[in-house]
Amino acid sequence: MSKKGNVDKIKSYIDDILGTKSSLRKKLPSKKSYERELFCEILQNLQFVNGRTLGMKHDFKVNMMDYDDPFYVAIENLFKLNYTEQQRNLINWWLYDKYLPTGEVLMLTDKETEEEIPSDTPEDIWDLIQEHEKKNNK
Repeated sequence: MSKKGNVDKIKSYIDDILGTKSSLRKKLPSKKSYERELFCEILQNLQFVNGRTLGMKHDFKVNMMDYDDPFYVAIENLFKLNYTEQQRNLINWWLYDKYLPTGEVLMLTDKETEEEIPSDTPEDIWDLIQEHEKKNNK
């Protein structure tokens, strides 16, 4: 059965239970889920722009770093408004240090358990930042 068919079936059950016509609507996203989505999009775009800048320098000998630098400074300053130094260090590590030019990928590991900490996606970084925020707010 399709998703719409399932929704219609649930709606009819609710109508039967309530004895009246009802309507269903999608749940509005929470502020946190919106922030997460926006954060992940920002990191993906920054990673793309940084890669493009490095590619231009490597492939075409065109150095865009001086042109791009004021934008990066502005973005870093905006991060300073919302994130602690440790959180910004994690973001910067993911953007600029995790993926090496040789193709190697660095991993985060827990110092105590030596287990690998997921850090491959912007979503992983968001989760780590939220975890850090919870620890600091205790």
